[in-house]
Amino acid sequence: MGHLDIRLLGPFEIRRDGLVVQVPGRKVRALLAVLALNCGRTVSFDGLGRALWADDPPQRLRGSLQTYVGRLRRVLGDDAVTTEPAGYRLDVPVECVDVLRFHRLLDDGKLEQALGLWRGEPFEGSRWFEEHEAPALVERYLTAWEQRTGADIADLQKLTTRYPLRETLWLKLLTALRDAGRHAEALEHYEALRTHLADELGVDPAPELQAIHRSLLGTKTAGIPRDLTRFFGRDEELAQLEQALRDSRLVTIAGPPGTGKTRLSREVAARIGSRYADGVVLVELVSTTPHALLTEITEYADVLVVLDNCEHVVDEARTAAVQVLATYPSVRILATSRVPLGAPGEQVFRLPPLAPAPASRLFADRAALVSGAAPADQSTVDAICRKLDGLPLAIELAAAWSRVLSPREILERLDPLLQDSDGTMRAALDWSYHLLSAPQQLLFERLAVFSGSFDLAALEYVADLGDELLRALTGLVDHSLVLTDRLPDGGIRYRLLEPVRQYAATALGEAPSIPTRHAKHFLAVAQQGDSDLHGNDRGRILIGLQRDEGNFLAALSWARSQPGDTGLRLSTALAYYWEVRGFVNDARTWLEESLDRGDPALRAVALARLGRLAWRQRDYQASTLAYQESLDLNQHRGDEPGTARALRNLALVAAATGQAPYAVDLCAQSIAKFRQYGDERGRGWTLSVLGLAYCEQAAWADAGPCFREVREIGRSTGSAALTFAGRLGVAYIAAEGGEVRVHREELTAIVADLRTASGLIEDPEWLWASMSLAASEGRVRASLRLAGAAAALSRRGGRMSDATTVHCDAIVERLRQQVGGRTADRLMAAGRRLNQDELMAEALAPPTPTDRPLSSRELEVADLAGQGLSNEQIASALVISRRTVESHLEHIRQKLDLSSRYEIIAWALSRSG
Repeated sequence: MGHLDIRLLGPFEIRRDGLVVQVPGRKVRALLAVLALNCGRTVSFDGLGRALWADDPPQRLRGSLQTYVGRLRRVLGDDAVTTEPAGYRLDVPVECVDVLRFHRLLDDGKLEQALGLWRGEPFEGSRWFEEHEAPALVERYLTAWEQRTGADIADLQKLTTRYPLRETLWLKLLTALRDAGRHAEALEHYEALRTHLADELGVDPAPELQAIHRSLLGTKTAGIPRDLTRFFGRDEELAQLEQALRDSRLVTIAGPPGTGKTRLSREVAARIGSRYADGVVLVELVSTTPHALLTEITEYADVLVVLDNCEHVVDEARTAAVQVLATYPSVRILATSRVPLGAPGEQVFRLPPLAPAPASRLFADRAALVSGAAPADQSTVDAICRKLDGLPLAIELAAAWSRVLSPREILERLDPLLQDSDGTMRAALDWSYHLLSAPQQLLFERLAVFSGSFDLAALEYVADLGDELLRALTGLVDHSLVLTDRLPDGGIRYRLLEPVRQYAATALGEAPSIPTRHAKHFLAVAQQGDSDLHGNDRGRILIGLQRDEGNFLAALSWARSQPGDTGLRLSTALAYYWEVRGFVNDARTWLEESLDRGDPALRAVALARLGRLAWRQRDYQASTLAYQESLDLNQHRGDEPGTARALRNLALVAAATGQAPYAVDLCAQSIAKFRQYGDERGRGWTLSVLGLAYCEQAAWADAGPCFREVREIGRSTGSAALTFAGRLGVAYIAAEGGEVRVHREELTAIVADLRTASGLIEDPEWLWASMSLAASEGRVRASLRLAGAAAALSRRGGRMSDATTVHCDAIVERLRQQVGGRTADRLMAAGRRLNQDELMAEALAPPTPTDRPLSSRELEVADLAGQGLSNEQIASALVISRRTVESHLEHIRQKLDLSSRYEIIAWALSRSG
């Protein structure tokens, strides 16, 4: 029967071995609930009748009960429900029923574990249960909550909403809100309770509640004004700042204009102000001087000071803060500034932009305030917030236009809308800009050319500021106009938030040398990356190039409007990177747009890249035309290496279009030329194409030696990619010949290569080879999971040969017939969720007993189950014991990865029909 878990504390749910089991019919579920509550005890026929039919039981009560018990046994197993002379009994361990576990845990004083079982209102929807069982259960649940030390505010708010007259719950909620510094919310909740009690019962809150109300009114946080709008996100930042104020007496929230430093500081103060005997003091430096801090603080001994907007008086603020902290040892200061104060012992908290989810909620909330309804177009709202880099002020300004524009219209007009708003954003940035020194202003303007993040090497070349650069950069970081991102390898990249970058662009104006230097630098980066991607560290190179993607696109867009061949050089250098990343359409578009701008040598290379992209898309006509023109240009220029590569490229298309003999001839010409000038790697890649051409003809005896030589050339030249290609070819030939041992040996070596040259893992061919091996070894479930992962990788841009595609499609279809379509789909979906380490482990997992196909006896049992026979009937038909039938059914479930008897029946029916 497996391990049962009967869950009644919330929506009705049954699980067997962790998997949900469907219990058909409301009456069957009610029957199980009554039996479960009396687990191990006989429930009378009359008692069951009252629970299922209340005061109107059927005339043939026992017959009706027998029908429902039969249905329940089909779900739980024949032995689960026992028939007694007086009624029925559920024979499962008490631990299987959550209600019974709940009572036992409470009896043992384990409140947290008991409350953790509660998933919602018990027995909801059943009038009998709600009247006879639920009240006592709910009372015990609420009593447990009242006895609990410490409680989650959100849970308490839900409980007080559902049980509004339960004053002990209100007391816990108000206490928790007070201790969290959320005094305004606590006061609002108290007023709601007072009104409700007066309306419903005509009484005042209990004395304990009145006492906490008085304590809230007496807290000294009056100096902190409460905002009228909701606060979103920042839970992690609030917790970090609370801890920072425990560890340090001076904490400065630093960040770019518009990140919400002031709002966050006030939320922190409201949350923890009650921990200070003399409350909170707010000193706003926009309207006063830092010296006001000295006069505000003298009368207090234990106080939190919020020192807001320090950036324009940093020196004076630092002096005042140091003096106060030295004089009053119980004082702590929370400052906000775009620039750190630079005081001894200061802990600087760099405030990042909002995360995507709270940023979208902020937009929706502010849009609803002005338009009366939250926007329905969630994807567009997400896009707006992404474009604004999660900057709260910019999001609020954009949302304000919701009173006249839809989210889509706001997104389309975002840049001018921000510029034409009430000037708040620009005023904030103007303030920051004018606080900068001249070199800092110049660097800030030049940073506008970057799109996304950039490293120091790019900054040094593009900005061209010489010795002034590092000092100016440090100033911009201190002023929170430039953000820093630390990489896993310890490196640092820099970036501007998009609204800040747009402001810098207006300050930059016309400076043609800067975008020229930007394009020149990132062309060099792309060319170096193109060369390195063919080496053994492709995974690391891919990550580096991906970080610069925004800058590549910005340089391409600029080059499109400029004379010269920069655009073609850049799109050519990026073509292979884009191919690996799966952006084949984009790569092809950029190449085709700029193809007429280069000299013959550059065009020959670009056409070769274009031909490969078309081949990846199976656009063989366009691929042949591009490769042929590249060959003509190379031959005309006398470029022998280029000619050898072009011949190989044409052979690749010929093999894919059924012209295998022509492909073999082209490969022979290419190999001869590579031999002529000693390019072993070039010869190796042509041999791999020759092997594919033989495979297309099913000439396995000719293909095998080609791939083995490719493997050896890869080893001798130190090319992991070439070795990988050779091993894949050898594995493929082994699969076709049924040589399982050779197939596993090559795949083991391939997986070892993947661990040292991670970029190769993006090639779906190794997953298809793994799937093929698993199928050959009878590992049906593993094979389908690997097939699912391979198909997903192929859809992201991976390309397989047509011969491999036919081979693997045939395997998948055979396995689908074996396990059934639904099971196959589920296994392939599971494969798409596996990570790289899990896939490599799955590929090399040894066969297990459950990987063997169903035996003839198991097939007989499955077919009889599919005909609707019970275990006893199957046992009688096959002249075996019922326990043996149960064992066979368990083996069938394991081998076919099925979760229930119903799925076995569905599988058997699909086999027969």
